[in-house]
Amino acid sequence: MEDEEEDEDMSDSSSPPIPYSQKPAPEGSCTTDGFCQAGKDLRLVSLCMEQIDIPAGFLLVGAKSPNLPEHILVCAVDKRFLPDDQGKNALLGFSGNCIGCGERGFRYFTEFSNHINLKLTTQPKKQKHLKYYLVRSSQGVLSKGPLICWKG
Repeated sequence: MEDEEEDEDMSDSSSPPIPYSQKPAPEGSCTTDGFCQAGKDLRLVSLCMEQIDIPAGFLLVGAKSPNLPEHILVCAVDKRFLPDDQGKNALLGFSGNCIGCGERGFRYFTEFSNHINLKLTTQPKKQKHLKYYLVRSSQGVLSKGPLICWKG
């Protein structure tokens, strides 16, 4: 069947992993690493002093991009989809918002990673590319906090 080729969830566990290739960004979108498709800067170094408004139940987390190893990208993620300190109790799925342009309601990590130009070499079925909780110091500076404990 032709449809099976496009279905991300259909994979034979005995076959070797296929490198993940993302769909190209829509025409006219920003494709610069560290910026969302709307062209807004997502790098922690640029946003560390910004007051970022996040909805109740969401946390600021940092994603690591393979193309920007020295930078952390700032994301807002529904904390229900993040693990506790033991790496457990995270709901399956994803819910996130773009800090750059303010677009809300991303329900799939693949869609979100495309929007924030997180160019991944593996299929991002789990959001393990979200590496750090972000914390604000007493001086108001947003910085890298503890590692997110992903298990499995």
